[in-house]
Amino acid sequence: MKRAISLLVVLCFVSACAWADDKDKKDDTKKDAGDAKALEILKQVDENCKKVRAVKYDVTFEQRRPEQEPDFKLKGSVMAAGEFVDFTPEKFLIDVEVIAAGSTEPRRVTGGSDGATFFLVDHRDKKAYEDIDPAVMGSSGPLLRAAAMIEFLHRTPFSDEINGKSRELKGSKVVKGVGCYEVYVVYAAESAPPATWHFSKNDFLPRRRIDYFTGPDGQKFTRTKVISNLVVDPKLDEMAFKLKLPDGYTKTDDFAP
Repeated sequence: MKRAISLLVVLCFVSACAWADDKDKKDDTKKDAGDAKALEILKQVDENCKKVRAVKYDVTFEQRRPEQEPDFKLKGSVMAAGEFVDFTPEKFLIDVEVIAAGSTEPRRVTGGSDGATFFLVDHRDKKAYEDIDPAVMGSSGPLLRAAAMIEFLHRTPFSDEINGKSRELKGSKVVKGVGCYEVYVVYAAESAPPATWHFSKNDFLPRRRIDYFTGPDGQKFTRTKVISNLVVDPKLDEMAFKLKLPDGYTKTDDFAP
């Protein structure tokens, strides 16, 4: 009887191990399939982004720490054409309202370039700054760049994601009414934070990006960019990217603060 019981225990143990091993194999197979699908999606998105010559979209962007109000957030619209140069499109018009932590009143700025001159309009001070140097936009330049989804109009839009350490298809999400694939990416560069991307299932173009940062003090925070009302290759004339000075505003070639 004791031998029978011992044999039964051994058989149960072996069966359990075999089941666990089989489960691990199935999980690995499922993960591999997910990774392969994620890579396939990224390659399709990369190909589709390379075809884009101009874009229009609405955007929201925020930096947030866990369980806290955003450090800052912005919303606005972007219109861009040409190729990205020095982190900005060759031609662009970006209009945003920015709210910093602790403030309830948004600050509105509009910036743009026709490929030759750059300008910034500060709507609070009713002042426009224009020059051939992009530095004319002053401290508002980074805010305008934060609104742009740089993967549009880029020569190699998703090469970093395709060649990253890992890619994983997490599932599906709806972003601003658009059904999207959710792909988590760990980049090859150690300094690059991991990110979650959302790509439309219809046009395979980006709709949301979430970057996960850890600061020098160990505090974690995220930066989230969401685009909506995307229009690819809209008809735009050269005047679309020119400074249009509103009534009552003054213009200078000084650099914005």
